[in-house]
Amino acid sequence: MSLDYVKKLDFESDFFDLYKLSESTYGAIAKTDSMMGSNAGFIDIGDYLIIIDTTLTAKAAEDLKRASYQYTQKEPSFIVITHYHMDHIVGNSIFDKSTQIITSDRTLMNIRNESTKSFEQFNNFDPKKIAELEESLKIETDEEKILDIQNDLRFLKGVRTIKFLREPNLTFKNGCIIHGDNKNVHLQSFPKAHTDGDVIAYIPEEKVLFAGDLLFANRDPWIGSGDPEGWLSVNDELMAIDFKITVPGHGDLASKAEFYLESKYIKELIDLVRNKISAGEEPTQITREDFSKELQSWNSICFGWNINFLAEYLKNS
Repeated sequence: MSLDYVKKLDFESDFFDLYKLSESTYGAIAKTDSMMGSNAGFIDIGDYLIIIDTTLTAKAAEDLKRASYQYTQKEPSFIVITHYHMDHIVGNSIFDKSTQIITSDRTLMNIRNESTKSFEQFNNFDPKKIAELEESLKIETDEEKILDIQNDLRFLKGVRTIKFLREPNLTFKNGCIIHGDNKNVHLQSFPKAHTDGDVIAYIPEEKVLFAGDLLFANRDPWIGSGDPEGWLSVNDELMAIDFKITVPGHGDLASKAEFYLESKYIKELIDLVRNKISAGEEPTQITREDFSKELQSWNSICFGWNINFLAEYLKNS
């Protein structure tokens, strides 16, 4: 599907490219290898400005806040958090109490149980070991190890840009609507997908969907924090929504075609790992060439992680 109507805006940021998606919606798409960690965006519904996710670093969140004010002349009323992973919530702390933070009740529980632990671990990490990781990156030649080190450094440095982790102060169980005088934003949560409690934001009048990490566009989705088979069911629900464009959690702006490919990837990977286990072979022998042609060019750190996770998941299920 053509996205020719999307306008790239002339906004300077080291972290993201900014796009106007419709009359009211803007997508901030993370630049490759930037410290932003994930995509984000904002929605102007008239009397309210809503920010979607706050990324992995305070500086990226500050750029997002600056962009939202530049193009709407409003201070944010709400932040919607799509799930508990650190690359979507670190920037919460740059916003004061006048900005309400909303998410699903299950995501708040996961922030309290999981994100808080990660925050403490990252902040207690010995700075000398960070320097050691940086030095090892200069001499490492194995591509997978390079990706691992880069990811570790990105998270370590990102989380350490803040002094406290601000939690959401508003929650809902299954869904809610933020009513503006121009537009409405529908929030819905899903159990057992990418995580337990993933949240989407949908603007029906403009057919725009903010999917969070329910969509990794044209790259390996990380499936080890949730339920991969439940995720397939959720994707079927999402593809039934009437939207023209989606801001994924990771990757470029997308359409329904990318949800279809993501589901195809998850199904094929489950089958590949299950077949290896049944044959008494190691799932780590799976390669990109084992997938359908349209999935073979995908590349991300999650490929090996997903195989290892599924090997344990399927043995225990």
